[in-house]
Amino acid sequence: MGTFIESGYFWKGGQTLKVPMELFKLNRQRLCEALRSHRTLPSDSFVLLKGGTSEMRYCSDHEPLFRQESFFHWAFGVIEPDFFGAINVQNNESILFIPRLPPSYVAWMGKIKEPDEFKQIYHVDHVYYVDELDKVFTELVGKSKLILVLNGLNTDSGSESKPAHFDGIEKFHVDKTTLHPIITECRVSKTDLELDVLRYTNKISSEAHKFVMLNIKDGT
Repeated sequence: MGTFIESGYFWKGGQTLKVPMELFKLNRQRLCEALRSHRTLPSDSFVLLKGGTSEMRYCSDHEPLFRQESFFHWAFGVIEPDFFGAINVQNNESILFIPRLPPSYVAWMGKIKEPDEFKQIYHVDHVYYVDELDKVFTELVGKSKLILVLNGLNTDSGSESKPAHFDGIEKFHVDKTTLHPIITECRVSKTDLELDVLRYTNKISSEAHKFVMLNIKDGT
């Protein structure tokens, strides 16, 4: 089943639940509030997150089913690969950085969306291309401000979140330790909108189990 973004909703189609983009906006707001309460953190810091990357199956040109990086999806609700996202901690402003796709992309995957289209789809404040990361951060962030990147250990899997990186980031002050525990704590505490999603998934899962048990037969 595909995933769609329709009129500000994250949606799997059919009669599935439409998740409002307000859910992700509220998550960003909560994260900024938590970061602003951090005593030693400058209020004019920026968060920088990297989304999941597109991959090929070994040496073939086949792309496996893409699943978004969890922290990035929690903050932005983006379904496409190869995005970056930034958040101004001081005022909650959000920025998406989208890949600049080649014209040949149209022949195989259809129309290439413009930055303004992604701005409307994901309800963010600004959209630029990934190759503009250095330029945008130089203009908006400045060398004196702090960039918070995600770097921490998942104790269940033993895998680490790899910090976002772009050519030129070494010019800025980068913090790799503060963000992970704070954003993880934010994800633990669910909003009412997130609880609605959990109730829906629990209901659908229960209905599926009930259907199987009611229709099971001997010898099958």
